[in-house]
Amino acid sequence: MNDFLQAVGDGVFIGFVYALLGLCIVIVFKASETFNFAAGEFMVIGSFLFYVLFFDLGLPLAVALPLGLAAAGLVGGIVEWFTIKPLLGRSPLSMTMVTLGLAFLLRSSVQFIWGSESYSFFLELPDITVETEELLFISDPIWAGFFSMVTFILVLLFLFRTRWGLAIQAVSEDQAKSMAFGINARFILLIIWAISAACIAVAGIMISNFGALSVEAASVGLRSIPVVLIGGMDSIGGALIAGIIVGVCESLAGAYIEPMGLVGFKEVAPYFLMLLVLFIRPYGLFGTVRIERV
Repeated sequence: MNDFLQAVGDGVFIGFVYALLGLCIVIVFKASETFNFAAGEFMVIGSFLFYVLFFDLGLPLAVALPLGLAAAGLVGGIVEWFTIKPLLGRSPLSMTMVTLGLAFLLRSSVQFIWGSESYSFFLELPDITVETEELLFISDPIWAGFFSMVTFILVLLFLFRTRWGLAIQAVSEDQAKSMAFGINARFILLIIWAISAACIAVAGIMISNFGALSVEAASVGLRSIPVVLIGGMDSIGGALIAGIIVGVCESLAGAYIEPMGLVGFKEVAPYFLMLLVLFIRPYGLFGTVRIERV
C-alpha cells in the first residue's frame, strides 16, 4: 500500500506539469482548432532562454524567470506572426501541418545555437522534501508541481477575470462573430500563442530542474498528446484532470510493470491509456461531442 501511495503521489506532482502542457495546447486549439505539435520545441527554447539569463548572465531567479518567460512569449508571438497568421481563414488542418514543420525547424535551430550536449540545470530552490516513516516526496518534483499549478491558476484568472481574457473567449467561440463585434481576432491569436509559449516554458524549466537540459527534452512535449486527447481537445478542466491521470499512470507503470522486465513501459503507458479512453469516448473524457449533419 505504501508503494502505491508513493507512486500516486509522485505521479500527481509530475501530472501537474503535464496538465500545464495540456492547457497550452487546449487554449491554442480552442482559438484556432490547431494542434500545436511543436510544444516540445517551444518548451526547450523557453528553457534555454531562461538558462542564458539565469546561469550564463547570473541574474537573480526573481528577475531571470519573468524575463525568460517574456522572451519565450515573444518567440511564440513571432512564430505565430510569420507562420500561423498567413494561414488564418484556411483549413485548421493546414495550420496543424505547419506546426509539424515548425517542430523540426525549431529543434534544428536549437541544435545549431546550443548544440546537442546536455547542460547541468539546478535552480537550488529551498529544500521542501516531505518525508514520513513510509513515504518520501523529494523537493524538485514538489516545486515542479507547485510552479505548474500556480501558472495554471494564473492563466485561468487571466482568461476568466480580465477583459483580454473575455476577448480570448469570444475568439475561441467564434472568430467571425468576434470580429463583427470589433475584436481584433488576429491580434488575439498572437496573444494566445505568446501565452501558450510562456506557459510551456514554465513546464520546460521545471522539468529541466530535475538535473539536465538538452534538445532531447523536447520529447517530453509529446506527453501533451495523451493529456489533451484523454481530457478533451477543448476542455481546460479536462487538461488538468487528464494531466494528473497521465502522471499517475506513468508513475504506476514505472513502479509495478517495469520491474517485471518491461523496461521503458512507463514511457508508452499513457498512450495505451489514451487509446483505451478514445475507444470508449472518442472526444475525450470532458471534450465537447460534435454532431455534424451530412
